[in-house]
Amino acid sequence: MEVSLPGVIGAAVGLYVGWLDWKILKGILQAAETKNKQAGGDGGVVARYRAPIGVLIFGIPVIGFPIIGYWAASLLAG
Repeated sequence: MEVSLPGVIGAAVGLYVGWLDWKILKGILQAAETKNKQAGGDGGVVARYRAPIGVLIFGIPVIGFPIIGYWAASLLAG
């Protein structure tokens, strides 16, 4: 399999977008957990399922977006 330069650039852009998405989602979940704890709760669903949610939030954007970026850039650039 030959690696194309546009594909690598697309994967790099996808990695950056995935990293931004991960940071945003991580912040939203932390804010939801903090809000629940301040309201007198135990942290809610986010606190109970922190590990599986964290794996999904990290895995899908940071691994999936570069793959999609490589594929899209390879198709667009030829």
